[in-house]
Amino acid sequence: MNFGELFYNYIPLIVSNLIVIVFFIFFKKNKEKESQLHKDEVSKLEAQALRQQMNPHFIYNALNSVQSVMILKGERESNRYIGMLSKLLRFTLEINTYEKITLKEEIEYLEAYIGLQKMRMDPEIEFKITTNLTQQPTEYLIPPMLVQPVVENAIIHGLGPLKRRQGVLRLTFSDKNKCILIRVEDNGVGYETSSKKKNKTKMLHKSMATKILKERIDIFNYLDKNKTSFSIYSRKMKNKEIGTIAHLQIPYN
Repeated sequence: MNFGELFYNYIPLIVSNLIVIVFFIFFKKNKEKESQLHKDEVSKLEAQALRQQMNPHFIYNALNSVQSVMILKGERESNRYIGMLSKLLRFTLEINTYEKITLKEEIEYLEAYIGLQKMRMDPEIEFKITTNLTQQPTEYLIPPMLVQPVVENAIIHGLGPLKRRQGVLRLTFSDKNKCILIRVEDNGVGYETSSKKKNKTKMLHKSMATKILKERIDIFNYLDKNKTSFSIYSRKMKNKEIGTIAHLQIPYN
């Protein structure tokens, strides 16, 4: 039997082996794809669950503020506070049903939230929102309620402990490299001082808002190549804390 005849006789075996190899490669890739899709779906569901956790946490803090308003401002202002709170809670429930909202909607929500917080502060906080964007706020789509926990921390842990000094809160929105850059700045007690105070008094309360925010960011970074990030540090002047600065970077569609 010559080489040609030998090769001809082995053709069916070679072809069958190639088919088996191709099928194995296809099956493996398809299995990996299904596994990745499953992981992505689980992560999306986890992100949705974490977003829904913000509702009871937010309601708890908001209701706790009713007593403060009653004591500081009286019954009339507390009734107005409850009216504003009900509108904000409805707004919260609405935006939490969406995976993405416009930056305009996020800013409007923050304005409503800060306006409500102003009522319970004595003296009322001064706040300003600045936008340095290349497009209109309606053109950016971002996940809802990522900025609110940062603002909440600034008000409760930074400005809340201030005594006989007006709190100032500044929010700046800009965009770069397909990301929204948010800067939250306050003139409160400072991030380091606030952290030390919690440790010293052995407070059991931990910022649930920050915990949920960081968990959501971890999931977003798993799902998206564009990284979401959060950082916070004290503002200092001559080694003295004069407030806190927080930075949040969010990829937009």
